[in-house]
Amino acid sequence: SSSKQEDIIAELRAYLHDSFGHPIRIDYGTGHESSFIVFLLSLCKIGCFRWGGANKKENIDNNNNGGGDDKNKSNPPPEVIGLASLSLFHAYLNVTRGLQRDYMLEPAGSHGVWGLDDYHCVPFYLGACQMMAREQWQKDQRAKKRTNDVKVEPEQGTGTDAEAEAANRMPDNPYLPETSSHGADQPTPVDTHLDNDIWLPSIIHDRPVLEAQRSTYLYLSCIYFIQQIKPKVPFFESSPMLNDISQIGGGWSKVSSGLLRLYEGEVLDKMPVVQHFVFGKIFSANWSPSRKTPLEAPKKTFINGPMGEECTAPGASGGDVSAQRAPALTSYPGGMPPTRAPWAK
Repeated sequence: SSSKQEDIIAELRAYLHDSFGHPIRIDYGTGHESSFIVFLLSLCKIGCFRWGGANKKENIDNNNNGGGDDKNKSNPPPEVIGLASLSLFHAYLNVTRGLQRDYMLEPAGSHGVWGLDDYHCVPFYLGACQMMAREQWQKDQRAKKRTNDVKVEPEQGTGTDAEAEAANRMPDNPYLPETSSHGADQPTPVDTHLDNDIWLPSIIHDRPVLEAQRSTYLYLSCIYFIQQIKPKVPFFESSPMLNDISQIGGGWSKVSSGLLRLYEGEVLDKMPVVQHFVFGKIFSANWSPSRKTPLEAPKKTFINGPMGEECTAPGASGGDVSAQRAPALTSYPGGMPPTRAPWAK
């Protein structure tokens, strides 16, 4: 119905508007980036990420109630989600990076040089997953070459059937598109699929590879942008965490798992970030709270008595608060009283 569609549009608009920074604080951080993740999740749940047009109307009708069924058989496969995520995040980063440069947005909740990045976290994780997909694709190609697996081409249809089959056919490697259209100022990658070089995380220090492949590989794009905005600073000084990650010997699988844990711990588990999430019918807060009982004030404070005793919190059991305070010091360790401040009385 019209009212349900308006509710869906209003909810999507809220997620999208929060994806590009705060209009009053003029800042941008991982919370705004997470809002874009929620926006993409909502689009996926209402049936926007589908390869081809089959059953599109049926899927939208099933989700017009405002909440997508996670177990719906019409959900897109992981390959489609991966392709859409990489493509949309490339375009999203082109916009946010322009805002960060032109308006000099303040990093929201940044840890400075000891953080992963001033603004982003998710693109590094998606980029590491893309590198894992590249490794898997290379392994598959080598296996086919060893076994001399000759692929028999299916008979081509004619007319409308051939066009529909071509439109619905998945790419041979959806994580590594043959061509790139992620910005006119970015170079076209050369021999993306035919490149058999093994790229370790230390590939980020190879400048020619960064310039040639940054428009295809999301991780390299993020590294290249950091070097562009901090050109006169050595990379190990401007981004020590990313520099340490480049020395990891476990490959891209270890990098991706570590970045996912970092995102969960430093973003999703932080109340200052998730408190700004907007919950509606598509992205709903329908989980059970982990805390079964209401939060209560502690009965005991930390050990701060004169001889290491655990003191009772003032007012914890009623009565006179002054009577519950720690006793005054009568003896001092070493026999020397501490120096008093000049303003102490």
